[in-house]
Amino acid sequence: MSLLYDHYNGALFGLCLKFTKNPDDAKEVLQASLIKAWQNIDSYDADKARLFTWLYQITRNQALDFLRKSQRKQQKEIQNDYSSVSIEEDSSLLYKEFKEQLNLKVTSLESQYQDVINCVFYKGMTHMEASEYLNIPLGTFKTRIRNALKKLRTTYSIIALLLWSYI
Repeated sequence: MSLLYDHYNGALFGLCLKFTKNPDDAKEVLQASLIKAWQNIDSYDADKARLFTWLYQITRNQALDFLRKSQRKQQKEIQNDYSSVSIEEDSSLLYKEFKEQLNLKVTSLESQYQDVINCVFYKGMTHMEASEYLNIPLGTFKTRIRNALKKLRTTYSIIALLLWSYI
């Protein structure tokens, strides 16, 4: 483990820092990466890649996972803050009307477009999870979500713009 750290610490730390933009977070990601590499050292195949390339990929994946987790945590915190804000009765009525209009527009779409919208915006799935759930290729899923949002934009531009901001 110390040989891995001594030889690859600088380059891998630089990669972590590039993703996290924070030295403390970069150290955490680097540590997790090296631990994961050490635990999975049996899966390394010198015929497929150099050791540095293998370590680089593990570190990159760990950094991306770290960013996703921190984004989810930040989104949850934002949602919690929003729920504590009191909404006046007029605003609440506008929201309900807006939500009803949105549901009407979504249900007016073809079923393939309804499915992708429901997975992403109502069930909170990632594009990858939704494509697996719907058993369609990821590229097809992304095309459908883009086309669905275009259709919503042509029929009800405000809703589509709000939805588009979540992608």
